Amino acid sequence: MPSEFSTVQLDALKEVINIGGGNAATSLSQLINKPVHMTVPTIEVMAYEDMFEQVMSEDTMIDAVLTKMFGQAEGVFLLVGLEEDMKHLGSIMLPENSETNPEMIDSALKELANILVNSFLNAVTKLLDINLLTSIPLLTRDMFGAIVSSVYMESGQYDDTILILKNEFYYMGERMEAALYFVPTPGVLDKLFSVLGV
Repeated sequence: MPSEFSTVQLDALKEVINIGGGNAATSLSQLINKPVHMTVPTIEVMAYEDMFEQVMSEDTMIDAVLTKMFGQAEGVFLLVGLEEDMKHLGSIMLPENSETNPEMIDSALKELANILVNSFLNAVTKLLDINLLTSIPLLTRDMFGAIVSSVYMESGQYDDTILILKNEFYYMGERMEAALYFVPTPGVLDKLFSVLGV
C-alpha cells in the first residue's frame, strides 16, 4: 500500500467516507428511533507503531466486530470499543426494559455492525456505481494490537505505514464509545481513486 497520498486524494476519500457514514447514522437513528449523529471522518496515514500511541494502546482489551467486504473492492471493517461501552451500545439496540443476557448483547452488537457497514456501503456503491458485498459479522474480544495486527496480516499488507479511516458516532448528544475503522486490502485505494478521478 502506498505510504503517501495527495491532499486531493485524501479529501476525495474523506467525502466518500462522510457520505457513507452519514447514511449509516441515519439508518441507525431510524432503527432505534433516537437521533444518532456522526463526526467528520478522520483519515490518517501513520507508522504502524505510532498507531498504538496515537489511537489506542496496544494492550487495551476491546470488543471488535469484524465484517469483511468483497466484490469489486476488498477490505475489513472493524467496529471497535471497550467491552463495557460496547455492552451499552448493544443494549441500545434492544427494546427498553427488556431482560438481557450476554448472548443477546453480542447478537445486538453484530447486528449493529451489520447495519452500519451495509448502510455505509449502500451509499458508497450508489455513489461509485460498484458492486460490494459483506460477510457475516464476527465478534471477537482481544487486545487492540492483536486484533489490528491479525487483520493487517490476513489482508497481506502488514507494513510499516498504515492507513486508518475512522468514523465516530454520537447518540443523544454523547459520544458513542466506539468507532468504525476500514482496513483496505492492497490496491483497493488505487482503484477507488481511479473511480473518483483523483
